[in-house]
Amino acid sequence: MNGAAPDLDLEEERLLGIVWRADGPVGARLAGRQLRESGLEISEATVSRIFKRLDDFGLTMPSGRKGRTLTEHGRRCAEAMSARQRHEEEFARAFDIRTVEQLLDLLHGRRGVEREIAGRAASRATDDDVAGLEEILRRHESILGDDERARQIGMEFHRAIARIAGSDLLGALAGAVLNESLVPLEKVLDVITGGHGTVSQSVPEHAEIVSAIRRREPAAAEEAMARHLTRLIDEVTDFSRSDQVRIFDRLLMFTRQS
Repeated sequence: MNGAAPDLDLEEERLLGIVWRADGPVGARLAGRQLRESGLEISEATVSRIFKRLDDFGLTMPSGRKGRTLTEHGRRCAEAMSARQRHEEEFARAFDIRTVEQLLDLLHGRRGVEREIAGRAASRATDDDVAGLEEILRRHESILGDDERARQIGMEFHRAIARIAGSDLLGALAGAVLNESLVPLEKVLDVITGGHGTVSQSVPEHAEIVSAIRRREPAAAEEAMARHLTRLIDEVTDFSRSDQVRIFDRLLMFTRQS
């Protein structure tokens, strides 16, 4: 089978990778040993069945009695799979925030992405979209005393604007910088802004963003979003220059465990 790469399970992906990295044909015995060394408990017979599936996908082909080699389609799929895995590993490392400097990098990234998203949302928002944002605002304001729920609704607000923007590319970037795995950092931001007495400022800042979107003024929406995130950047910068920065590691560890 040629064309698009098939959806492979973990065992199939690992086996395809073994054949791709090999200098010559790979048999079930050698492949099984390498799979077990990688942490998969698998028998030689199971490896043979997986090879048969890869043959059926058009990814591998028998090479006499020596084992399997890749087809041209299999080579392209293996290269694409390897590139995807490298990208995922790089992505995970980039968003494994462990220092104040990395947190600032994230906020600068958010400012760039979300500024564009806010402008796009202002040019595309329907009346229903605006009503939805206003409802999120009301909910946010009503539960400011509940830190956990307020954080969740604050993130919901930013994600809602990204959906309204209607851009696949900007949506993908927003999905990265507003990912659920980064929620512990929102707790850190709350502690930092709480120390400055500014936690509640997010609601009026969000209201300014919604007002610009309601008026369908992209430039004003961009500026309102930029001001909101610049304020967070400035507060984290001040924190990074204070004696309190020494507790950042413990603070991050605590928020990830809670």
